[in-house]
Amino acid sequence: MRETKIIDVRSPREFLYAHIPNALNFPVLNDAQHEEIGTLYRHDPFGAKKKGSVYICQNIASFLEDEPIFHPKFKLILYCARGGQRSKSLWSILREIGFDCERIEGGYKQYRQEVLERLSKRPKQKFLTLYGATGCGKSELIERAYLWSIDLEGLSKHYGSSFGDQANHFLGQPSCAMFENLLDEQLCIKEGCVLIEGESKKMGRIIIPNTLFEAMHQGIKIMIKSSMEKRVERIVKMYSCISEEHFLHSMQKIRPYMPRVFYDEVLRSWDVRDYEQIASILLEKYYDHVYRQNQCDFMLCSDDMDAAYQEICHLKEELEKNSL
Repeated sequence: MRETKIIDVRSPREFLYAHIPNALNFPVLNDAQHEEIGTLYRHDPFGAKKKGSVYICQNIASFLEDEPIFHPKFKLILYCARGGQRSKSLWSILREIGFDCERIEGGYKQYRQEVLERLSKRPKQKFLTLYGATGCGKSELIERAYLWSIDLEGLSKHYGSSFGDQANHFLGQPSCAMFENLLDEQLCIKEGCVLIEGESKKMGRIIIPNTLFEAMHQGIKIMIKSSMEKRVERIVKMYSCISEEHFLHSMQKIRPYMPRVFYDEVLRSWDVRDYEQIASILLEKYYDHVYRQNQCDFMLCSDDMDAAYQEICHLKEELEKNSL
């Protein structure tokens, strides 16, 4: 059976904004060509089609000559913006050659409509939702359960805090549309009991859909506790590579919410790169004060991460057993 590859033939700019997860971008028109043809089409449709065909043929020729993905061992599924000429152009050539290939009817637009429709409905999964103060190890537990968890921080590329952009090395988050596409994929793959963190509604510029937000906060709630020593250790591990520019920028965001004496102490500690002291102050004097406690069904300690994960797996087994 052939391995399936999804090919997005839209321009790099369109692809970068949002695409079907795991799709590969082979644009039959690059950004400049796409803009040029679109402008020309408004006053000379025939000329636009003619010139566009020249560009498309040149680009497809380059793909076929240089790219190993265009090999008969793969089944190719193609799409463009609306299932129109761009995907049809490549599809026609590949079919003539003898490739096993299909086009997505309606293109990316149709796919997005289906994503939004699915996300508008309450998820079918049963959620085990983790709560706990910053640094208590929730992210590590989500990572350990990767086969049956949904990592919202990973999908949004944000830790959900004032320093949360560190999750993407300050290179930026995905678009809201791309986050939704990735989230939809996870909700389609992960069935039954799903481990998730009880995130805030907004993670950086990403907003969690209402249906998921409500469902996960109505799930089985698990409070994760941890010693201050372990919390400091985790925070230092996560953030010690932060640059001075980004550290000071993040500190400015939380300045109104910290007593001046502790704020100044953090900056003095930064000058000597005392990361443990910085983490300790921020946890005790900022994060623990802004964290809203939740009434939970279970509580466990994550100082022994192996034991904590085993307890969560046991809860999952019991929940699945009782649902039969």
